[in-house]
Amino acid sequence: MSTARRYVSPKREAQAQATRAAILEAFAAQLSEPGRITLSPSEAAARAGVSLRTVHFHFPNEASQIAALGEWFEHAIFPDGVQLASGPDDLPRYYRDIHRTAIKHPISRALTAGKGVWAEVRASRRAARLDSIRKAVKAIGAPARPTAEATAMLLSLSGADASWRLHDHGLPLERIPEAIAHNVELILADLRAKAKK
Repeated sequence: MSTARRYVSPKREAQAQATRAAILEAFAAQLSEPGRITLSPSEAAARAGVSLRTVHFHFPNEASQIAALGEWFEHAIFPDGVQLASGPDDLPRYYRDIHRTAIKHPISRALTAGKGVWAEVRASRRAARLDSIRKAVKAIGAPARPTAEATAMLLSLSGADASWRLHDHGLPLERIPEAIAHNVELILADLRAKAKK
């Protein structure tokens, strides 16, 4: 039985990563087109300067394209990552950080469209964050109905779409993270009061 060693070429690895990045940028450009809700591997191939076969090698199906785009957008918008809320007292910091970072990147506005592939990419990026918000709100120990209402309000404020809606209504971008964090504090104070009753 032969034990052939696999040859690893750093140069080839770097080229593969560059090709993968070019394809993802081409997919992201498609989704940045107004009204666009689907991905086209053939358009991505043309834009990235690779063959359709190469696109399918890196991303064999729509599920793999969506998963990779979710990671790509996550890194583009939050290059330093996202520190999840550790509990109810940490939620204002979390909202301040998430919105301060999101409004710096114009692609975050496109992510708010929420249709077709966009919705799936967005959901894949936000699952852990939304779960941490739900857990933090539940930890307050308020009755079920106020907890559900507060959770719904906080989840509605958790994405960049909340920032852009406030901006569209006249709030300057630089004031949005603080305004949202303040509203989070008010919702939490109300919920804590209901937990004491």
